[in-house]
Amino acid sequence: MTTIGVLVPTAPGLPPPPATRPVGRAAIALAEQGITVLFGDTLTRHGDAVVMAGLRARPGHWEPHTAQISALHDRFPSQRRAVKYAEARAIMGALPMGNPPSVTLLCRDKVRCQDVLEGSGVVMPPVVTDPADFEAALSAWGTGFLKPRFGALGIGVRRVIPGDPLPHVLPGAVPGHTDPAILQRAVPPPVGWAGRSVRALVQRLPGGAWTFCPPVVRQSRDDFVVNAARGASVALAADVLSAETMQHIQQGCQAVCERIAALPDGAWVVELGLDLMIDAEGRAVLIEVNSRPRGRLEALAALDIARFGAAHVEACARPLTHVASLTGAASRPVAQ
Repeated sequence: MTTIGVLVPTAPGLPPPPATRPVGRAAIALAEQGITVLFGDTLTRHGDAVVMAGLRARPGHWEPHTAQISALHDRFPSQRRAVKYAEARAIMGALPMGNPPSVTLLCRDKVRCQDVLEGSGVVMPPVVTDPADFEAALSAWGTGFLKPRFGALGIGVRRVIPGDPLPHVLPGAVPGHTDPAILQRAVPPPVGWAGRSVRALVQRLPGGAWTFCPPVVRQSRDDFVVNAARGASVALAADVLSAETMQHIQQGCQAVCERIAALPDGAWVVELGLDLMIDAEGRAVLIEVNSRPRGRLEALAALDIARFGAAHVEACARPLTHVASLTGAASRPVAQ
């Protein structure tokens, strides 16, 4: 039996039964394959061994459990809970980790990540980092987006045009803290839309190949910051975009994944969330890469559980299956 830890914040009491959550159903299925998935943030070291105390899924309930772990998958909100994360990192040492910290830090820094990707030929909208150049760049572009350099979850992002205020700092992912502002040229949207964004979840299979989960479109006819929380509609990309655009999305995502996989810790990258905008010509333009993707299949499953529920469970299991395969554990597709 191989035990894989998932580093997530813990809370008092037990969460709802595993069967009520896709990740719980995935953990139960993996246990049947000999892969125990342990969720928690309490780590101790015993010599060379790292032990986690947390919860494991059992049919009908979550069970407190303590075990030595072979590897970790990092899903911890390390910006908002930096002290706890630093404590866990100190105990981990060289323990293998899915989506390792070096890749998370790269994806978090929007400027450095864009430099790395553009160096391998990936095309992204130009970015200006010096506030002294914001006004001139925006005058040339006509429209842009101000973003916190190290932001997350869309916090602090705003669309700007010439004459708008251009602050040098913006609210960041950590409440009460600000990040340096960067200015990115806006992608001109298709006719009739204020914005069409695509969220693509790309995950590793055992053996290292990438697989593409169904991309999700978030679109709005009147809100330039397309976000479901602000009222944007959500749809399966293949239902609303052309076959040519879908092919362009997959080709672009493949190039990004290959570049990230080529990094020193790239073998342990298990999943990436890619955010793209659809331009006026129907092309997909990459604007951001996330190492802790969320919400891509969840939104579709909420719309049509019969159509997307199984895919959502599989997407929850796949990163853990790949981490287990890197530790030498055998694996096979999760049965629904």
